[in-house]
Amino acid sequence: MTRNPASTSPAGESSGAGPQVPAGPPRLLVLHGAEQPYAWGSATAIPELLGTPAAGGPVAELWLGTHPVAPALVEADGARRPAADLVGPLPFLLKVLAADKALSLQVHPDQAQAAAGFDADDAAGLAVDDPHRRYRDRNHKPELIVALSPFRALAGVRDPARTLAVADGLGTPALVAAFRPLADDPAAGAATVLRTLLTMPAGPAGELIDALVAAAERLRRACGRGSAGGGSHGGPALDNPRDGGEDDLARAADLIGRLAAVHPGDIGTAAALLLNDVTLRPGEGLFQPARMLHAYVAGLGIEIMATSDNVLRGGLTPKHIDVDELLRILDPGPSDAPIRTPRTIAAFPGGLLRGWDVPVADFALTEAVCTGGGVPVGCPTVLLAVEGRVEVTATADDGTAVAPLELRRGGSVLVAGRAAVTLTGVGRVFLAAPGH
Repeated sequence: MTRNPASTSPAGESSGAGPQVPAGPPRLLVLHGAEQPYAWGSATAIPELLGTPAAGGPVAELWLGTHPVAPALVEADGARRPAADLVGPLPFLLKVLAADKALSLQVHPDQAQAAAGFDADDAAGLAVDDPHRRYRDRNHKPELIVALSPFRALAGVRDPARTLAVADGLGTPALVAAFRPLADDPAAGAATVLRTLLTMPAGPAGELIDALVAAAERLRRACGRGSAGGGSHGGPALDNPRDGGEDDLARAADLIGRLAAVHPGDIGTAAALLLNDVTLRPGEGLFQPARMLHAYVAGLGIEIMATSDNVLRGGLTPKHIDVDELLRILDPGPSDAPIRTPRTIAAFPGGLLRGWDVPVADFALTEAVCTGGGVPVGCPTVLLAVEGRVEVTATADDGTAVAPLELRRGGSVLVAGRAAVTLTGVGRVFLAAPGH
């Protein structure tokens, strides 16, 4: 694994180039995120974090960045203004993500694929907001999610022998036949399987999913687990399947029931069985590099990504699916799920700073665990408190003190300009900055 140099020091503290910040003295500003009401979101998780009443509908994401689709606002000069007015466009987007239902199976392009794909869509005359457009911008979209609750996700093509054992255990002949290329070509057979599934006519696809759902229900009842449902199902469920065997089969049965309840008849339910099915423990991270097929299933987490909206989808969605393009950019090789364990960066009498190593330069994410005394956290750009209450103080490069702010659970702060930040109090704060 390539280590991100930014992860060897507090957030953003190095000589790398960051966002182009408008001139002026540094300031600490209250930041207001933009909520996204996607249908797969939880109605309660993000409102509970923010300390606001639940409105009844889903709140899937809270965006804390300068992405033009949903820019965050700051309180500055007596008014609320877009954060980009103070710091320019950020190379990353920090989010709170609350999944109550599974997101689509998806792949993100690498930098060269994104640029070429964007130009090709332009040449084809597709508007940026055209639902059939594949590339919305010229940037790649690596992602890191850190679990706040147990967080279930699908990530990376699983070892073919384990997947074939799941198919045999489910006892569905059509699935066994579709997955046969994994035995013939373990290194790249997943691409053939995906093409078979994603181009299957509606009739056979529906029959396959019906047979899978019935097989999964029989297995769950045999194991005494009862029926798996979608929606408010109480979290990711089941222990982490890092040993394979019966755990893989039990999780597959549970996953099929959950996906089919939310996406009835969607062939993506079968395609999902190709992937590693993991549950992150709180504090663990999952990195999604370019070209890796993945999907989030359920849970609450902090996500950071390069500022991009490039997604190629492969199921579990009513949105446009371009099978040829998805398979062109996909890495079909087997791999483990890229789980990241937090690494302690620095320890202080008043707490510690920890981070997650990622091999990209777009972002660095760290967390300050504050236990009372001061914790110096370098020069972050965005701060988000998930527990407790801390005072945020900062000092400009010339030694001038910046007006402090109090940061409580669910609150966020933007650092406009370069300033060395210290947190004092008891709480947990995530810190986002450009990587290097």
